[in-house]
Amino acid sequence: MDLTFIPYDPAEAEPKQSKKHKRAKKNPSSTAAPTSTADNAPPNSSTLPPTTDVVAPGTPLDGVVITPAPTPVLVSSTASPVPTTVPSATTTQQGPSTAPSDTVNDSQKKKKNINDFIEIPEEGVPPAQPGIRGWPERNPDRPVIPLRTGRSKQNAETLVTAKMKRDAKRDHTEKLTAAIENIIKVRNEMAEQVAEAHGVKPELVLQRLMSLGSRRASRKITLFNAKVHSLCKRQKRLGRPIKLKEARRRVQLDPEWEDIDEEAEKAMREDLLLHREVQKHGARVTGTACMVDARHTTGSFMVELEALAERTGMIGFAFFTRTHVHDKTVPVEMGSWGALDLFPEVLKTDSRDVGAKFELWAIARDQGVLGAETLGSMCKEIVKYNDEGVKLKSGKKKFRLNWSQYWTVMVVKNHLMLRGWPLDRPVCNPYDIKDIDSMRKVRNAMREGSCFWHRLTDSEWEREKAKVDQMLEDGEIEAKQRKSRSDKNTKRKSRKSPEREPQVTRSQSNKKRPRRVWNEDSEGEEDRETEKSRKSKKCSRVEVEGRDTDEPPRKRKRMLKSSKSSSETPDRFQEMQKKLRKLAKAKYVSTQLPATVRGSRRSGPPGIRATAEEHASVE
Repeated sequence: MDLTFIPYDPAEAEPKQSKKHKRAKKNPSSTAAPTSTADNAPPNSSTLPPTTDVVAPGTPLDGVVITPAPTPVLVSSTASPVPTTVPSATTTQQGPSTAPSDTVNDSQKKKKNINDFIEIPEEGVPPAQPGIRGWPERNPDRPVIPLRTGRSKQNAETLVTAKMKRDAKRDHTEKLTAAIENIIKVRNEMAEQVAEAHGVKPELVLQRLMSLGSRRASRKITLFNAKVHSLCKRQKRLGRPIKLKEARRRVQLDPEWEDIDEEAEKAMREDLLLHREVQKHGARVTGTACMVDARHTTGSFMVELEALAERTGMIGFAFFTRTHVHDKTVPVEMGSWGALDLFPEVLKTDSRDVGAKFELWAIARDQGVLGAETLGSMCKEIVKYNDEGVKLKSGKKKFRLNWSQYWTVMVVKNHLMLRGWPLDRPVCNPYDIKDIDSMRKVRNAMREGSCFWHRLTDSEWEREKAKVDQMLEDGEIEAKQRKSRSDKNTKRKSRKSPEREPQVTRSQSNKKRPRRVWNEDSEGEEDRETEKSRKSKKCSRVEVEGRDTDEPPRKRKRMLKSSKSSSETPDRFQEMQKKLRKLAKAKYVSTQLPATVRGSRRSGPPGIRATAEEHASVE
C-alpha cells in the first residue's frame, strides 16, 4: 500500500489549543487513557500501537514520530487497510518517503475543526464554552438528555468490528421479535376468550389490561365511517337508536349501503365532518358539563406548563375566568416556578386582584357594558383594518379602496388580494353587508388575522389575471368603461389651422382666473387684485331705476325690486349709513338698514337689531 502525506508547513498558523492540550505538552504521562481497536480487530490485521487523543510533539512511538501538522490526507492506490492517524498530528515513517508530496491535490486537503481539540465525554454532552452558561450548566444536578454524537472515522478494523456487531444485533433482534410475537399472539387469544365470555370487544380488554389511555388521535374520514354515522343518526331520529357494533354489522352486511352514488357519499362525508367539528368546538349543554370540562382542561394546561419549565426552563402564567355571572366555572390562575411573583415584586399588586379585575372586565364586556356591538361600529372597525392592511402592503400612505372594481383594479392593477374571506358571497364593500351576523364574521376574521390583505407574487398574479380574464369573458364581472370624450364623432380642426383657438396648457389652467369686482369708482372695469383683497372688497354699487348695469341677472333683479320701493338717492343713502355707524358705536346696535334702502350689504359690528323707533329718529 502506497501512502502519501502532506508535509508540515511552519508558515501555517496553528489553531488555538485547549488547556488540556497545553498540559499534555508539559507532562505527556498525564494524558487521557489510550484508545485502541486492537482488541476488536481480527488476529491477522495490521494495526498501529495504541495512541492517545493528545500526544506531545516529538514523542517517539515505536518508529513513528509525531510532528504537529494539519490533518493528513491519505492517498492509497490499493484497498488495503488504512492505519489509524492522530487528529492533531501527522505520522511520518522514518526514512525517505515512497511517493512525492506534490502528487496530493489541494482538494484533498482538510482544514482542522474545533472538534479536533474538544474531548467528547461518554454522556454525549460537549463541555460548555467559557463565558456561556446555558440551562444544563446552571442546573448540573438535573438529568440531561444526551446529544447524538457524530460517527468517528472508520478504518478497516472498525469496519470489521461494526459488521460483527451488526450480525450479532440482527440475530438478537430476530430472536426477541419472535418471542414478542408469540406473547402477542397468546395475549390476543386470551383477550378474545375473555371478551366472548363477557360480551365486550377485545380492544376493551386489551385497553384495561395494558392500562392505556382513552385519548386517541383523530382518524381520517372514510366512507365506511360516514355510512355508520349516517345510519346511527337516522335510527336516532326515528326513535330507535342502535349500538355502534350493530351499526357497523348492518353497514357491512346490508346491500342497501353498497350501491350509493357520489353525491350521497359526498353528503355523508360532509355530515360526518360537521359532526366532528361540533364535538370539537361545540358548547357544553349544561353548566355542570362546562365546569367539568374547564376543570380537566385547565388541569392539563397546568401539567404542560410545569413540564415545559422542567424541560426547557421556560416559565409562564395564565389566567382563566368566566364570561357570565351565572356560569359555574371557577376562575383559575396558574404559573410555573413562581412566575406569578411578577405581580407583587414588579407591578406592586397581587395576582388575585388582577384575576378579579380580569373577571369583572370579561363579564362586563359580555353584558355589553363596555359598548354594544352595532352594525355601524363593526363596519368602522372593518374599514380600519382594510385601510391599514392596504397601506401596509402597497407601501403608499394614501390609497383608496375600489370595491366596485375589486378584481380589475385591486387584483390586476395593484397586485393586492384579500385572503380568507369568511362569507359565502364574493368580496364586497363592508357597507354593503346588512346582516349583523355576517358583519361579525368578517370583523372576527380580520381581528384574528385569518382574513388579511396579501401582495401577490408574479406567479400568483399571472394565475389570478387568467381567472379575471375568464370571468370577464363569461360575463361574471364587468370592467369599468372609460368615459368618452364630449366631442366624440365630431370633426376636429387641424392644429395648424389659424381659425383654431389657442389651447390652454395644464399649467395655465391650474392658475386661478381673476374675478370682476364692482366698485363705485371702477364703473364696470375689472380690478385684477389678489384673492385676499377680492374677498375683503364689498360690492357697494346701488342700482337705480332706469340705469343700465352690468351686474349678474340675479343680483340685478333684487336691486331693481328694492329701487322700485325706494325714492332715496345715493347721497341720501350715504348720509343715513354714516348716522347708523355713529349710532352703532354708541349703543352697540347693528347697522340694519330700512327696507327702503336694502341695496347693499349690512356694515358695522354685529349686534342687536335696531328698533323701529331708532330708525325713525335717524330719519
